[in-house]
Amino acid sequence: MGMYPTFTRTKNYMQELSSLPGSIADSIPTFDKQLDSFFDRNAEAVIEEWGLVTDDDLRHLKQKLEFLSYEVERLVVEKSNLEKRTSDLKLAIEELEKKV
Repeated sequence: MGMYPTFTRTKNYMQELSSLPGSIADSIPTFDKQLDSFFDRNAEAVIEEWGLVTDDDLRHLKQKLEFLSYEVERLVVEKSNLEKRTSDLKLAIEELEKKV
């Protein structure tokens, strides 16, 4: 055989590589693994730099939204009560003015 691998030898190597146990294949560095490793080490800095939202941020925002929704509903009811009282007072003032 010559210096260069033949198709048959290359095919045999590929078959051997594909039959390697998963742990060996998993240990071969890839760009994806390098990215995952980078983000694992620098997650907080990336989140801060890019202004990303975490699950904790979303939970906190959801709680704030629920509280604000409750407050808005309460204020709408209070506004309705105040409008009714204002209307009643206006009628009472008009009645007093008629008597004067």
